[in-house]
Amino acid sequence: MRTERPTVLAGRYVLDEELGRSALGIAWRATDAVLDRQVVVKLIQPALAQDPEFAERLASRTRAVALLAHPGLARLLDVGTDQGVTYLISEYVAGPSVREMLEQSGPCPPVEAARIVASVLDTLGEVDSAGLLHLPLTPANVFVSNDGAVRLTDVAVSDTVDAQTEIWSAGALLYELLTGERPSKEATSPRSIRKEVPRELDAAVGRSLSSDPRDRFDSAQSFARTLRAIADTGGGTLGTADKRTVGAAARLPAEARSVFRTWLAVPLVLAIVTAVAVVVGLSLGKLEIGGPVGIRPKREAPRATIEARVLPASAEVFDPLGDDQENDSGVSHADDGDPATVWKSENYFDGQLHKAGVGLLFDLGDSRNVTGFRLETPYPGFEFSVAVGDDPTALTAQAGPTMIATSDDRREIGPVTGRYVLLWFTTVVQVDDGHRVEIAEFYVLGS
Repeated sequence: MRTERPTVLAGRYVLDEELGRSALGIAWRATDAVLDRQVVVKLIQPALAQDPEFAERLASRTRAVALLAHPGLARLLDVGTDQGVTYLISEYVAGPSVREMLEQSGPCPPVEAARIVASVLDTLGEVDSAGLLHLPLTPANVFVSNDGAVRLTDVAVSDTVDAQTEIWSAGALLYELLTGERPSKEATSPRSIRKEVPRELDAAVGRSLSSDPRDRFDSAQSFARTLRAIADTGGGTLGTADKRTVGAAARLPAEARSVFRTWLAVPLVLAIVTAVAVVVGLSLGKLEIGGPVGIRPKREAPRATIEARVLPASAEVFDPLGDDQENDSGVSHADDGDPATVWKSENYFDGQLHKAGVGLLFDLGDSRNVTGFRLETPYPGFEFSVAVGDDPTALTAQAGPTMIATSDDRREIGPVTGRYVLLWFTTVVQVDDGHRVEIAEFYVLGS
C-alpha cells in the first residue's frame, strides 16, 4: 500500500526520487527550493502519524535530535505536517549507502569494513551517551559520503537505548559488509565464507553476534576500539617486536634452540593439563560452552528464570494493518516444540513491510502471569516487540521497547498479566528467496 503524497511539501520541498521504505515511512530525495539544496524527506506512515501518543513522542524526540550535532549523524533540519502528511526533513548525504555499495561492488575489503563499522560505533556511542535516541542500524541507513566519511541517517522513536542490541546490529552490519549476506543461525563466521578475513576480525564478529548479550562487547566504544586496532594493523596478529622474536628464535645455535624447545614444552604440557580440566569440568557440569574464549564457568540461571515455565498457548497470525493476506499456513510451527519447523511470514521482496508491523498472537486461554519469553529463528536481525494484555486490538499500542532478534533470544519481561501475548514484527530480513520473518519457536514463560 503506497502512502498518498503531495509532490511539494510546505511550498518548498519538491519530491524527486523515492529512496526506500521502512516501518516508519517512505524516504524521498527532494530539493529544498528555498535554499536550493538536496535534502531527504521522510513521509511518516499515516497509521503512525494519526496515533496521538506516537505523534507526541515523535515531536519530543525530533526536537531533541535537532539539537544534536555530530559529524557522523545526518542532521535533522525540519519537521512538520502539510496536506495531512507528517514529514521529517534531514540532511542529504552525497554518496552510496552500504546497501548500494554491496549491490554494486559486492563484499567490502576487510580493513575497510572494520573502518566503516568502527565509525558507526563511534557515532552510536556519542548518541547513546546523550540519551536521546536509538538508531535502527541497517545497510540502507549507513552511508559512505564522497569524502570517505561514514554517516548515519534516519531516526527512531524508541524510548529505550539498548547498547547490547546496537552491538549485535553493528556486528550484523560488519558480517554483511564482509560476506554480502545477513548473518544466519548456521553461519556466524565470515571466514567460513571468505578466507581472507583476518582471524581477529572474524573473532570480533563472532563475539558481537553472540546469542548471550553477556558475551558481547560491553560497549560500542570497546567494540570500536577493537575494530580500529584491527584496521590499523591490517588484521595482522603479530606486531614488529613479536615478528623479531620469532625470527631470532630461528637463528639460535643448536644448544640454545634445544633450551628454547624445552621452554616451549612447558606451555604445551600446561595446555594438555588445561584441556583435561576443561573436559572434566564440562562433564561435571561446572563449565559450559560460551564466553569470549569459548569456555566459561557455568552460570546459575536467575531465580525468575528457574521458577518460570512454558505456558501453553495457541498461535494465530495478527495483521490488523495489512490486507489479511499474511501467511496463515504453518503458524502451528511457531510453538510446536520442534525448532526444525518454522512459520514464515509473507515474502516482502523489496525488504520493506509497507505497514507499521505484523505479528503472531498467542492465546493463553485465560489471564496468566507472564514473566518472559524465548524466541528461536534461523534468520536473526529483524526488529520486534512484545505486548501482553486482555484486549488483542489494543496490543499494538502497548508493545514494549523494540528489540533485535538473535538466533536464540531469551528475555525477561514484566511480570505482567494478560490472556494474549503479541509478538510484533516491524522489519523483515533477507532469506534465501527474498525478505521475511521466520519463527522456529516462541515460548511464553510464566511463574
